[in-house]
Amino acid sequence: MASALRERVPEASSLILFVISALFATFLSSLIISSGAESPPSSGTQGASYIIYYLIAAIVFSAIVIFLGRRRFASILRWIFLAVIAYVVFYVWIFVGAYIAQTYLQYYIMLFAAPAIMVLLLIFKNEWYVVDAAGFFLVAGVSAIWSLIIGVWASVAFLAVFAIYDYIAVYRTKHMVSLAKVAMNEKLPLLFVFPGEKGVKMSEVKMGDGLEKGGHKMLLLGFGDMVFPSIMVVASYLYGKTDPIPFLLFPLAGALIGMGLLLFTKVARPAPGLPLINGGAISGFLIAFLIFRVLM
Repeated sequence: MASALRERVPEASSLILFVISALFATFLSSLIISSGAESPPSSGTQGASYIIYYLIAAIVFSAIVIFLGRRRFASILRWIFLAVIAYVVFYVWIFVGAYIAQTYLQYYIMLFAAPAIMVLLLIFKNEWYVVDAAGFFLVAGVSAIWSLIIGVWASVAFLAVFAIYDYIAVYRTKHMVSLAKVAMNEKLPLLFVFPGEKGVKMSEVKMGDGLEKGGHKMLLLGFGDMVFPSIMVVASYLYGKTDPIPFLLFPLAGALIGMGLLLFTKVARPAPGLPLINGGAISGFLIAFLIFRVLM
């Protein structure tokens, strides 16, 4: 029994990290709004026209990463990703730092130290827990930003489109699998890594047809597998207004159910995460909408 529970630690850890990152993204969006930097979407369909641009950007991004990774230009990619992570962490701490700091000195120390420490750790201590910490800030920051750009119904369409794209990219074109291999083998911070045993070093891990280190499996989740449902959670919360808690919890619970089905059922790996996870988040929002906007 204890052994079976230990084998499920990676899956349980991923669920916990998702909940924490989604709740933190919700908190961050509230800080951004209260600061006056951004306003909540003025309509549920705001930003719907951006969906096609994000989809094209995702396809182009994947192609560039795979192209450069296969030609051993991963060092260029790595510095680009580090710069993006530094920017997002900096942006997050603009608002978190203002909330925590008691003096201007404390604020500016946190504002510049946080991204610097994150980047230095990724350069000199690129272990799975460092990558996961960077992913946490990336998920929270991107989710909070996007949920303020696109309205709740645009978010529903956004998640649905990318769920379909993820299915095609994994099962049909398979370029998402190639992207994961490049990210893992070239140590690019693009994936959450949850090892199934202690003492696993990222330098020892390579991804072939499966991800193995000494015969032991590791759980991989793309940053997007947490970003997209978090966008739905935050967008739903902002839409809730007079009933924010159920509009927060229903899509969060739906995403957790979808992620649980992905992780705890016998799904052939690699598998697209977004169809189940996004589907759960969308379903949770629609249930909240039906109960608190239609029936009540």
